[in-house]
Amino acid sequence: MNIEKIRDDFPVLKRRIDGKQIIYFDNACSSLKPTKVIDAMNYYYENLNACGGFRSGHDLSKETDEICEKSRNDVKKFINAKTEKEIIWTRNTTEAINLVSNSLNFKPYQNVICTTLDHHSSLLPFYMLYNKKIIKNLKLIKIEKDGYFDINKFSEFMDKSTKIVSLNLASNVTGTLSPAKEICKIAHDNGTLVLADGAQFIPHYKIDVQDIDVDFLVFSIHKICGPSGMGVLYGKYHLLEELNPFIVGGGTIRDVKYNNGKISPVFLPPPKKFEAGIQNYAGIIGSGAALEYVQKIGIKNIENYERKLIVYLLKLFSELDGVELIGSNNPVLRGSLFSFILENRNVSPKDVADFMNTGPEKFKIMIRAGAHCTNPFHHQIGVSPLEGYGSVRASLYFYNTLEEIEIFINHLKKFLSIINKK
Repeated sequence: MNIEKIRDDFPVLKRRIDGKQIIYFDNACSSLKPTKVIDAMNYYYENLNACGGFRSGHDLSKETDEICEKSRNDVKKFINAKTEKEIIWTRNTTEAINLVSNSLNFKPYQNVICTTLDHHSSLLPFYMLYNKKIIKNLKLIKIEKDGYFDINKFSEFMDKSTKIVSLNLASNVTGTLSPAKEICKIAHDNGTLVLADGAQFIPHYKIDVQDIDVDFLVFSIHKICGPSGMGVLYGKYHLLEELNPFIVGGGTIRDVKYNNGKISPVFLPPPKKFEAGIQNYAGIIGSGAALEYVQKIGIKNIENYERKLIVYLLKLFSELDGVELIGSNNPVLRGSLFSFILENRNVSPKDVADFMNTGPEKFKIMIRAGAHCTNPFHHQIGVSPLEGYGSVRASLYFYNTLEEIEIFINHLKKFLSIINKK
């Protein structure tokens, strides 16, 4: 991988703010966009700007439709789905999870399994079902500070009343990876479905939904060099056929019959019955361009390069005093993000982020501070978001460098020396 050439593809990295160079370590929130993606979206607005679908039969509409369906096929190939009909466009991971939770047919005696390390977007849609008494229970597997997923504990939680298991493939706090294939096997042996949140996994690792045998996979395109406001729901086709439509309206129906003062809708088959209204055509086109860009670099190349980055970061971090790593210090067990807490609880993690952004010298280091939408996990490890505390997170991507890591650690050393003098 030619990192300097790759960095040239990202206009934001060339920007200077207050004369300072940007070091972007907030990739777990959203990744930067290469020129290829920006150009693809501009092509739509400059040359098409039309509705897709069969109702507009003109050339601009046809081309819009063709490019958008090519993007759908790009997603299909990227995750190795059986057919492009298993790919549904959503606004983000959150909407995709809500689509599944609100579209499944639950029985009152059934329950759902999540973990304490899951993102709020995985927990809250099922909590709402529990609160409305649509499901009997929301079971939470306790994940310890190292982020390790105990497959034996999971087996003990499983029973025949479990409708679906919802969990992350890679944590957005600890960076740890879940044993997805084993989880799916145990769940399926109990007649249970599995919904995998791949938001932090997809940008960094190759995934094969058929090999894992996952029932539903959700992820956000904006974390993989694509446009904001774009997400994906993958589902096995026979399961998508069984799901109820979630958001309905134009584009989702084959017909709406009228008889004796009543209407009777006939919905289209998947994926269209889940894609209501005018779509984000520029975003869809940009999504295809993003996946093409990443695949040209190579997911395995990205994984191998990022492993070097995180190994180096963990090594330098281990030499610091006054900070505690969240998650495993074994780079094999984690992705390319890491979070830590300050031993001095009188100092807010937000102070670290502010220092990095406005601190001395010629760099603006952009990181994240807070509970990262995993408040239950932070409460569990003794860090209370309600008291304004949380963790500091630095998340890397393939356009980051070893030199940027050194600069970050040096700035962190300076911050720790300042607060330790007070």
